[in-house]
Amino acid sequence: MPRPTVVVTRPAGQSRQLTEALLAAGVDVLSFPLLTIGPAADEGPLREALARLDDFALAVFVSPNAIAYALDALAQVQGVAVAAWPAGVPVAVVGPASVAALAERGIAAPGHRVIAPAGASIEMSQDAEVDTAAQPHAGDPEGNGAGSRFDSEALWAQLEPATLAGRRVLIVRGNGGRDWLADQLRAAGAEVHAVEAYRRSMPIPGAMQWHAVRESLKPEAAPHAWLLTSSEAVRNLDTLAREHLEEGEFARLREAPCIAPHARIAEQAAALGFGRVVRAAPGDDGLLAACLQWAAPHIAPPEQFAVKAPAMPDAAVDGEGSPATGAVVAAPAIAATAVQVQPQPQPRPGNAAPATMPPPHAEPPAAAATAAAPSPTPSTKVDRVTQDNTTSTSAPSPGATPPPIPPSGPATARAAGAGRFPWGWLVLAVMLVALAGAFWWLQQRVDRLTDELARRQQTNDALVQETRVLSRQAQELVKEMQAKVGGLEAQVGEARDKQAALEQVYHDLMRNRDDWEVAEIQQLLTNAGQQLQLTGNVQVALSALQSADMRLARSDKPQYNLLRRAIARDIARMKAVPDTDLTGAAIKLDEAINQVDLLPLLSSERMLERSEAAARTPASAPAAADAGNPVSRWFAGLWETVRDEFMQVIRVRRVDDSEALLLSGDQGWFLRENVKLRLLNARLALLSRNEPVFRNDLAAAQAMISRYFDTKSRRVQGVQTLLKQAQAGAVTVQLPTMAESLGALHALKKE
Repeated sequence: MPRPTVVVTRPAGQSRQLTEALLAAGVDVLSFPLLTIGPAADEGPLREALARLDDFALAVFVSPNAIAYALDALAQVQGVAVAAWPAGVPVAVVGPASVAALAERGIAAPGHRVIAPAGASIEMSQDAEVDTAAQPHAGDPEGNGAGSRFDSEALWAQLEPATLAGRRVLIVRGNGGRDWLADQLRAAGAEVHAVEAYRRSMPIPGAMQWHAVRESLKPEAAPHAWLLTSSEAVRNLDTLAREHLEEGEFARLREAPCIAPHARIAEQAAALGFGRVVRAAPGDDGLLAACLQWAAPHIAPPEQFAVKAPAMPDAAVDGEGSPATGAVVAAPAIAATAVQVQPQPQPRPGNAAPATMPPPHAEPPAAAATAAAPSPTPSTKVDRVTQDNTTSTSAPSPGATPPPIPPSGPATARAAGAGRFPWGWLVLAVMLVALAGAFWWLQQRVDRLTDELARRQQTNDALVQETRVLSRQAQELVKEMQAKVGGLEAQVGEARDKQAALEQVYHDLMRNRDDWEVAEIQQLLTNAGQQLQLTGNVQVALSALQSADMRLARSDKPQYNLLRRAIARDIARMKAVPDTDLTGAAIKLDEAINQVDLLPLLSSERMLERSEAAARTPASAPAAADAGNPVSRWFAGLWETVRDEFMQVIRVRRVDDSEALLLSGDQGWFLRENVKLRLLNARLALLSRNEPVFRNDLAAAQAMISRYFDTKSRRVQGVQTLLKQAQAGAVTVQLPTMAESLGALHALKKE
């Protein structure tokens, strides 16, 4: 019959005693941790609180893990190997394992005050690994199991809240969980300071562990049960199973028996769909009892290992007067007892007198005692013994069968006693002694073989247990190595990418000098060509070509000769281009545009003032008048007065276009704007080297100025002069191209 299996879900390394007890009871154990215990992410708050323990009126530890991590941190704070807890600070815990953990650290009565729930002083192997202040787990509030309650509620019943009002209380716990105890202390007026000493997280089971779980979930697999010691472990099991198990395996997992030491754990398992939840008493003893009670129907019954003693005669009784016929000696799984009983001779039926015992001289007393008493003594073995071995060690030796008793009667006895020496009795005694010696030797050999078998079985069990521990350690090591290998692969990939980037940068930096020179020459020639095409600036293009030729001359390499010849021809063509002052012409056009608004129109002619007429009178007239007589001066003055008056009334001027004199004020404004637009268009055409448009617009502007403006005005004459100069400076020039130099450069790059 296959042995049942219990899946232990406690954190790794915290279920050794329970595992050994289950293995010794004939139950296989599969370690499948559902919680991982590690140091807190930030130990700063814990160290700060431990550095000022004297400020607290009470310190509460929620689990043995909290005690271990906190006292290790306290030892580091104090700078000693073993932490020294202040005698004036009471300690409160929630379970007997926590009490034992404190005692191992030297924190116990009478030197320290330890507060714990009722019954926590009883020695129990280990608390379930749960943050008890966060979510109670131990105890049996319903009266099942041990009947004690080990959780936050039970600890609260032992505290004296009135003495803690206005004082500080330290709670050392793990991450997460509920704050029931902290809330109760705050409600009582205490100042609660909770710090994290360790961190609980969900582990990542290895492939071998999942393989073992899948094998146990097969329909033909041996029976198994899950030992769930915390609500968080139940939630982690549900989460991990949904991710790694198939639908059918997950359904069979929910049907598997679950053993839980607390009602809340059982409720959590039932809420997640686990239908077969068995309650257990708190502590390892309660868990072990529940596991063995579940496994009892699946373990081979004791009758298979029973050893029957030889049947005694009906007349024989044991030492207490009870018949020993058909007695059965049971052989448990962990012990084997071998019993041998030497049968006694019976009186033959039909004889009135009992059989005559041999005379004293025929058989020594020692031999007779050896033949009558049971030969071997019972032997008990610590390890399991198989049915065959037990049977072989318990069965009586064939050689121990008593010899047949010769017929006895009065006549025979008298004849034997009267006629001859009792050689038959002597032979019988010798045979009995020989048989007893042989039986003793065989029994001693069987005992030695049994001892050797038990010793080897014990050694094998120890090796199997050690192998399992090493296997679990190897699985954890493989998991860590897989994580490290994954990290190394990521780092290798990142390093590979960086190497490729560095190679590209190195390749770019190690380009030879010729490539850089060719690239610079190409940039210069490209800029020169763009200047010629866009602005027609021959001087800029010529400077770029000369700079490129100087760079090639410094290199002085034969492969650049063809390119230098092409550049030299382009330079010669550039120098042959006549100079055109397009900028000066554009400036003249801008000046003419600015003066258009000040030019006088023919339609705006006005009468001269007397001051202006006097200014226009020749200066020689007064002098001539002064030289004559007074009469001449009077007539001269009269003539000038009459002439001035007529000149103010009538002015004679020749105008070829009569429409120029009929322009109104608005028409004169539009005329000036049209002239400026024409000049602006001429300027744009000049810069874009569009000679036909330039000349047409410039001619149209000149025609409008000559027709509608007063050409005798000095301003008008100055504008006309500027326009003529701009027209003369804008000489049409055919710009050369740089096709030859660019072609030679492309040919050089192809080489």
